[in-house]
Amino acid sequence: MKKIFALRLPIAVIALGLFTFSTKAQQTKVDTVKRTVVVEIDTVVKGTKQNVSPTVIVVDEQKDNLVKNQPVFYRGLLVVEGGVVYKDHVLPVLLAGEFGLARNFGLEARTWYGKNGIYEDGFLGVGLNYHFSGEDSKKPSKFDPYIGGLYGKILEGSGSAFYAQAGGRLFLFKSLGAFANLNVAIVGKSGSNLSFGLSYKIH
Repeated sequence: MKKIFALRLPIAVIALGLFTFSTKAQQTKVDTVKRTVVVEIDTVVKGTKQNVSPTVIVVDEQKDNLVKNQPVFYRGLLVVEGGVVYKDHVLPVLLAGEFGLARNFGLEARTWYGKNGIYEDGFLGVGLNYHFSGEDSKKPSKFDPYIGGLYGKILEGSGSAFYAQAGGRLFLFKSLGAFANLNVAIVGKSGSNLSFGLSYKIH
């Protein structure tokens, strides 16, 4: 009996030792896996942050450059104008608006009317203009020159008129500027005229 007990005791001690060693090995393995997972997660997060931040900065810089380098005339822009038309004996009041159909082309509506005693002058028409304004990557131009044609009805009598026109706008402020426009009569009895006034851009 004593021999059997003596034999079992070392076996039990060895088994306990093996169990303890196995437990510690498993714990070490679990700790290693945890550290590996944490490191991988941290690497992914850091990598994501490093990848996202420059992208956001680049996008912001591109948006800033787009605003700074916006041309003076572009598609979708609306310009409204008010002024006077210089003619003999009468000074008609003018209202006009132009919408950007494309980068260089605009559709315009223009009207003016004035009366002084027996003298009367009026017109209502639409036209198409080509804009020469270019985009400067360093400093966009504030001057918007154009040429075009204008067709419409003479208000003070019967008939219609067609004008060839040339003009320009100078924007000293972000949205407010001044314009001058020369209309040369091609068809009709209204005659040529020069108009000038203020322009306002609606972005």
